[in-house]
Amino acid sequence: MNFLKKSKDILGINARNLHYIARYNSPTAKRLADDKVFTKHFLSSRGIGVAKLHHVIRNYTQLTPDFFTSLPDSFVIKPNRGLGGGGILVLVRKQGSEWITPSGRKINSEFMYRHCIEILDGKYSISGTYDTVIFEERLEPHPDFRKLTDVGLTDVRIIVFNGVPVLAMLRVPTYESEGKANMEIGAIALGIDIGNGRTISGAQYSNFVRKMPNGNSVVGFQVPFWEETLYSAAKIQNATKIGFIGVDLVITKTGVKVLEINARSGLKIQIANRIPLKTRLEKVGDLKVLTPEDGVEIAKTLFSQKSSVDEDRSCKPVVGIFESLILNADKPCTLHAKIDLLAESNVISPRFYDGSILDITLAGKRLKLPVEKGRVTGADVKLAGKFLTEFFIDPSKKEGIEPEVLTSQLDEKMIRSVDERLCEIDEQIKLLSYINPRNLEEQRALFLANPEFSPRFFYRECDLDLEQLRRDLKRIPEVDHVLMHLFREKIEEVGHKISLVESVGTDDFENRSKQSFGSVTETTYRHAIEFLKKNSNKVRPDKSQELDLKAAVELLEAFLKSHKLSHWKIKIKEDSVSDIQVTKYHVILLKKDAVFQENRLQALLAHEIGTHVFRFENGKRQPFRIFERGTAGYLQTEEGLAIWNQNRLKLDLGDKTLTPAYQVVALHLAKKMSFCDLFHYLRNTYDLTEDLAWKLCIKSKRGFKDTVVSGAFTKDALYFTGHREVEKFIKKGGKIEDLYVGKITIHDLKLMKQVEGLKPAKFLL
Repeated sequence: MNFLKKSKDILGINARNLHYIARYNSPTAKRLADDKVFTKHFLSSRGIGVAKLHHVIRNYTQLTPDFFTSLPDSFVIKPNRGLGGGGILVLVRKQGSEWITPSGRKINSEFMYRHCIEILDGKYSISGTYDTVIFEERLEPHPDFRKLTDVGLTDVRIIVFNGVPVLAMLRVPTYESEGKANMEIGAIALGIDIGNGRTISGAQYSNFVRKMPNGNSVVGFQVPFWEETLYSAAKIQNATKIGFIGVDLVITKTGVKVLEINARSGLKIQIANRIPLKTRLEKVGDLKVLTPEDGVEIAKTLFSQKSSVDEDRSCKPVVGIFESLILNADKPCTLHAKIDLLAESNVISPRFYDGSILDITLAGKRLKLPVEKGRVTGADVKLAGKFLTEFFIDPSKKEGIEPEVLTSQLDEKMIRSVDERLCEIDEQIKLLSYINPRNLEEQRALFLANPEFSPRFFYRECDLDLEQLRRDLKRIPEVDHVLMHLFREKIEEVGHKISLVESVGTDDFENRSKQSFGSVTETTYRHAIEFLKKNSNKVRPDKSQELDLKAAVELLEAFLKSHKLSHWKIKIKEDSVSDIQVTKYHVILLKKDAVFQENRLQALLAHEIGTHVFRFENGKRQPFRIFERGTAGYLQTEEGLAIWNQNRLKLDLGDKTLTPAYQVVALHLAKKMSFCDLFHYLRNTYDLTEDLAWKLCIKSKRGFKDTVVSGAFTKDALYFTGHREVEKFIKKGGKIEDLYVGKITIHDLKLMKQVEGLKPAKFLL
């Protein structure tokens, strides 16, 4: 029966807490379950197998160098009162002075020491208070589990209520979950038929899956020692007297051992089984269960799976999770559909359909369904299972598609998956948030009071797992697709970006900057000098009306509204290198104390919104997210186009017209000068204001801690070099609208002609 048809029987968190945990789990029982050390001793003394305890660390003084050198080659570190798998560190072997995790990551004693301190400080504790560190035996799973995974420790979770095991699942670690059996971070959960111990379904995160990462089906795996496993779970509840309990067990070559018990068991077990928990709990709530053996027999009698598949198939068309369908439009076409049993709405990519009612033919039946427009990963359209009551949905059904078509669709699904994963990684690395100094205003005041002083900057501490991001990049597969070249270049760029973030404030920062943004060559420097000589006398000061922040915000909002971009919001920021910044989260940031001349604000509208926002919005309309995030090197074309857009307004902007060239000069000289020397050189040579000289130096020296040292952060040379590139493009007959299909480079245009479904620019300045 369809899981969603029983939605009223699904047990929610509030109902679990109120009707089962509060009613059946006493405070004493909860304390027993929460304290893993006490639980081990309690269960072991009652003849129930547990993982061997190596060490219990209760204070910092125990974490000596001798302690770490005495550790075995393989073990597990856990917080005593942890929640949801947080803080667990699995070490599978030792290599020299380091230990190796299931995913191949190397851990040294210094990292382990910091991790233990975090546990002791309560970072992973249920209550957030001081905790204890457990070092315990790493259990080896039964060899049969190799059919499912070759990483980590697979365990079984069984919910036991009133002495009866009511629902069970296997939690299978993956490389994505770092070898941990935790659904929240990518482990796969397989529902188990309590009657025979065979798996019946699978889920990852909150999505149903049909296959394991190794290609094996999630259905039909026989859990070894199933009778003993069920009995152990029932026996544990009988011993602890915890009325509603989740028991996590490990099945080894020699039998069953307890991993831990949980008085607040999670509810995703219902998704793994596609079976609501509420009705099962109600069935056994009033029973008199005398022994664990009785509880197991009752469970097997009540909860063995009795499939009505044959009956359903006789009266309903059978469809799988992935199906082909016909879109009944002016020009009918075949689309690839994904059926999502948990989805609330139908979704189709706007490149296929732009209406609100979807007219399709699926498995010979014509349907008209409400539909929303959006991005669908791995398919052209997503159908919510709740709208397909006329069909039997069989997750094990294979797609009936010709092999060559299937290969093409597989490549298309894979490239979309590459696109999603790569953009997700890129989105995490908010580069400038790590490179812009945190103490900017303080150092500005010190410098202007003492111009012989070179500022010292500090930066936001990196809160990203950079090594994990690198591993994620390496796992992105090669796909036989016309766009793979774009993604390959973007993967390399994101890798450089990770290294740049890692190097902020270190001696390696300048080299990493060159790797990401190139260096300012002697030729570029000479072009900038020539530009300044040619144009310095032509610059006219901006004498337009001065606007305060309120007036500037009103003008910005009116401009956005006129272009139907009211979903973009304006926020005021206290401390910023720039007076105005555009983010990729529909937010425009304004510096709190910024004051704008009207001409300058008009130029900024053309630069920031007419370029950055318009290209972003057009990129969102395209079939791949990379056009929204930006292809590799897109910034040079983007900033060059922005300068071109503001210049064609022919407004008097004062030194703003010369700023890109000044910045190139500053960056070239910063390679050999300190902040202080650079500031005075720029002021004396070009008669710049204090404010402009300060900004040029900041943009040249951000990323460095001590600005006495020579070196430059070269990103801002892109404005000048990009503008020259755009001008050459136009002189050669290039069409400016071609650059508006998304955040692309001029060099990407040849490839754009080969991309199917690419939409022309909607927003143009």
